[in-house]
Amino acid sequence: MAKVRILKKVLSGKITCDVHVFLVKRPSSRLAQKNLRRVKQLGIPVHYYLEDAFREILEQSDVAVDGMLGIGISGALRPPYDDIAAMLNESDAGVISVDVPTGMGQEVAVQPDLTVTFHAAKDGMTPDNSGDILVHDIGIPDEATRQIGPGDMAWYPPHGRRSHKGDNGTVLVVGGGPYTGAPALAAMAALRTGADLAMAAVPGHAWQVVASFSPDIIARRLDGDVLHPRHLKDIEPLLERADSLVVGPGLGNASQTMQAVDALLDTCIERNMPAVVDADAIAAMADKTASGSMIVTPHAGEFKRLMGTMPSDDLEKRIASVRAAARARNCTILLKGWTDVVSDGDTVKSNHVGNEGMTVGGTGDVLSGVAGALLAMRVPAYNAARMAAFLNGSAGNAAFERKGYGMTATDLLARLPDVIAEYGP
Repeated sequence: MAKVRILKKVLSGKITCDVHVFLVKRPSSRLAQKNLRRVKQLGIPVHYYLEDAFREILEQSDVAVDGMLGIGISGALRPPYDDIAAMLNESDAGVISVDVPTGMGQEVAVQPDLTVTFHAAKDGMTPDNSGDILVHDIGIPDEATRQIGPGDMAWYPPHGRRSHKGDNGTVLVVGGGPYTGAPALAAMAALRTGADLAMAAVPGHAWQVVASFSPDIIARRLDGDVLHPRHLKDIEPLLERADSLVVGPGLGNASQTMQAVDALLDTCIERNMPAVVDADAIAAMADKTASGSMIVTPHAGEFKRLMGTMPSDDLEKRIASVRAAARARNCTILLKGWTDVVSDGDTVKSNHVGNEGMTVGGTGDVLSGVAGALLAMRVPAYNAARMAAFLNGSAGNAAFERKGYGMTATDLLARLPDVIAEYGP
């Protein structure tokens, strides 16, 4: 702790030092070259890395600043970065890393006493690998960091070259009854997002529509015209096979349907099974506390049925109410609207990607299928909801560009793979 206090005094300018700069490689960007010229103009000695010279100056130094590599690297450190990291770790100097320690997460990495990171702590940073963590504001406005965008696609999981059918997720959609197309849209959206398998358990005449929608959907017929508690025994073996559940698209709100949904959600919560709760199924969440792996996707009216109050038209108040609701239900909430709001009860993001043509029926069913696929691919609920909002909105924009107000939800299905190809890993 004494060493860290000294390092903080160095950072604040209360302790001055003689400075030497070592370059591991020549700067290539114009900005780096400009800053190097500034360093030389200040009369600071600049050395190109040679092991013996570096070791000699390091042994005489009280403080070493690690600014070699940022967060974009992957894999183990290569020479000479691995050798430099080892020398820094073995030295008696106090080590400060800039933004992230070089090699963080790898077997060989700089182990600093202090890390000064910019704007916010980066994923994976802990006191064990980063020492004391100081977050430095660099002027990024809250509005910019709160908006969902292409950067959220960093969480999209690439498929392994040796993976087999089912390794990349199986989604079960439970829906249909009075509305027949919704579960088919959700199931196809799951496949278009990258899930390996999509099953749909639907009652009565909805089965024929879903089964004929695409041969890619594994359709299971439930007897009767609406979902009923007696169907739970038929759904159970499908639930055992699935990696995530999407419940709600096209279900309707018959009393026996709501009883079945209530029991189904209790099962998911008890098993901590990833699930997307959409449409009429949302009302069954009004008195439940989830297990953290659930995404609830209401529009304003469904949000009222969930929490008892309508969300405000004021965005800041809307954000506050969604955060509070997610915290109260211990789930991630994706409130759909002119601006989507996503929160896990702690962090909040807003999505402005989309267009007015997406008021056409079925786009919400596509959204629920996208989110279900991401959950099935083991993406945490909050990250899955953010990506789902972006993917759905981007596919909607691509469809709107070609079809205008004549676009339909099935047009979004066709565009989803293009969006993933453009923004995915």
